[in-house]
Amino acid sequence: MTGMDFQEAVNYIENTGSSGIKPGTEVIRKLLGLLGNPEKDLNVIHVAGTNGKGSVCTYLEYALLECGLKVGRYASPSVFRYLERIRLGGEDITGPDYAGAVSAVKTAAEAMEDKPTGFEAETAAALWYFREKKADVIIVECGMGGLEDATNVFDHPLACVITSVSMDHMAFLGDNPEKIAVAKAGIAKENTPVIISKMPRITCGGREYDPSSVLEREVLKRGAFCIHADANLIPEGFVNPLPGAYQKDNLNSALCTLETVEEKLREKFPDNNEITHVSLMRGISKAVWPGRYERISDNPVMIRDGAHNPAAAKALKESLEADGLLSGAWNVHLIMGVFKDKDYEEILRIMLPCASYFTAIDLPDRRRGLPSAELADAARRISSEQKSCGHIVIDTAGSLGEALIIPSSPEDVFVVFGSLSIMQLFNS
Repeated sequence: MTGMDFQEAVNYIENTGSSGIKPGTEVIRKLLGLLGNPEKDLNVIHVAGTNGKGSVCTYLEYALLECGLKVGRYASPSVFRYLERIRLGGEDITGPDYAGAVSAVKTAAEAMEDKPTGFEAETAAALWYFREKKADVIIVECGMGGLEDATNVFDHPLACVITSVSMDHMAFLGDNPEKIAVAKAGIAKENTPVIISKMPRITCGGREYDPSSVLEREVLKRGAFCIHADANLIPEGFVNPLPGAYQKDNLNSALCTLETVEEKLREKFPDNNEITHVSLMRGISKAVWPGRYERISDNPVMIRDGAHNPAAAKALKESLEADGLLSGAWNVHLIMGVFKDKDYEEILRIMLPCASYFTAIDLPDRRRGLPSAELADAARRISSEQKSCGHIVIDTAGSLGEALIIPSSPEDVFVVFGSLSIMQLFNS
């Protein structure tokens, strides 16, 4: 095996194979075969969806950890820390362990004519690492879509979860909600329970779509069991540890999933007496998931949220309304950065009526990010079209710090949103 240090491993992941996104599982399946098929030795909960994946995975991780299980979690890319994408036992993978896992993948990939992309290589490294460390259960988040996502390599997962589906990644998944739902349903496997989150209907191109019904149809086509997480499973009086009105549906999806796999886990780990409903709920009560309707300051009120598509923007607006922050007693300052391939105009249409001030900023990734000047121009045009918008001050700022250097009063609310990558700016 060719050994690497951590930086060499990062460089390999960022530079291996073809650049960009390459849908399909043929390459990663060959790579996993050369690694001894670690995916076949793992107990997996596989999670797809447009919005809510990270929150559902967080609830599941904390719940299963509380039961004394050795829990792995894989989600890429990172938001706050590079190594957070691979977690075991509630901790990020260490630099040396990451380098070791990537080294194993690099050695295997050297025998391949068609080299893996960075995401394929890192996914394989995560699965290899989880097997080496003898993880009891792993929670895997789809990178994009489902059917042709590199994580879609599990033949017999414990369960699959599909969270709320909406319009995102249309260039790869399809130009309407039905096509996107079909792609997400591709993670369903024969004789496997698939939990479908409660989700709204979507109007697109003058037609109304019901993603939940499309998901059910496709899941059943694949011979899987369809379970709708529509019922309220949250115990009376239980306080959801993750703020935001939209987290209720995500928590219900997690609870439905845990209810579905609880007996399976007892059978797989008969000596573990901690796999109980009480333990699961206690674990969920400890869940922490930064960057999702997270209030990071009270004076002035400052909220950060990774909302980066129209459905997430609607959920953010509903959370602000539920908190009473959109009443006339508050001056709302929106601070937004967004990738150029997102439906930022529709996001603006949803959010601008909330605000008195709007500031556009650049994202750390200038190649993919929409220039702040273009975002501000779009905001000016849309605000002039919307009769529901009052007078809004629209500007740009050279950085998040500059955007936040505004004389504030107790009536001011700052909402930073538009991309999960914007969260990195809080640490810079």
